[in-house]
Amino acid sequence: MPTLQRSIGLLLTLAAASAVADEPLSALGLWRVDQAQSEPIYDRSLARLEFGPDGKLSGHTGCKPMIGTYSLTGSQLHVGPVRTGTARCNPQQLEQEDRILTALEAAASARVRPDGLLELRDADGRGVLRGTRFQQP
Repeated sequence: MPTLQRSIGLLLTLAAASAVADEPLSALGLWRVDQAQSEPIYDRSLARLEFGPDGKLSGHTGCKPMIGTYSLTGSQLHVGPVRTGTARCNPQQLEQEDRILTALEAAASARVRPDGLLELRDADGRGVLRGTRFQQP
């Protein structure tokens, strides 16, 4: 009998995993920005985005903190105005910040690829930003 129970438990686990695998992956959560405007990010240690469940966008450009709003319906994304904090930044950090903010301004869609990467695309379908989900400890 224990073998039958284990088999049923395994089948239920596989069925649940299959159902989850068929659902589109959510863009909600915290992402490390790896690439913006087709260029790799200079300093990925701080560059991040967080899509909150309440429509709030927050993060860091690698130069300054940022905050804004967004709406995501299906894969259609609209990012509202994004404000940044104040900080002294070197020219590379400012260039990186400009690329990230420009990418967010141009973003028209968001999707999480099957390999787990976040892609933001403009209205013409060109990739404008790519990110990797931060892993929970």
